[in-house]
Amino acid sequence: METENYEITFWGLDPNYYTTNIIGDIWNTVAKKVYEETGVIIMGEVYDRYYVDPSNEMLSGRNIFTIRSFRIAQENESEIEYWQAYVDLAIEVKNILGNPRAGLITQNVSLNIFENI
Repeated sequence: METENYEITFWGLDPNYYTTNIIGDIWNTVAKKVYEETGVIIMGEVYDRYYVDPSNEMLSGRNIFTIRSFRIAQENESEIEYWQAYVDLAIEVKNILGNPRAGLITQNVSLNIFENI
């Protein structure tokens, strides 16, 4: 099935305080609120990565946190409804985290689910 992949990355968070568990708990708490308000389910997978960019001394050598989500096209909401709910979720999480620098990637992808092979 054709669907969309959303990946938001946060830079500049203190890795001595923030962990994938803490970021995931924040995302989940806000996602529950968004679900209660809109009926849109937004799942997330949280990753902790080490950023390397020799041309950018300010960011190079920093930990970054990435949350990857994808819309399951069979759900009832439209792409527009999902996008608006996702933006609301991302903005609230970004605010809770103290408004760090962030980047968002969206992609159209083919999602294949195999059951009982």
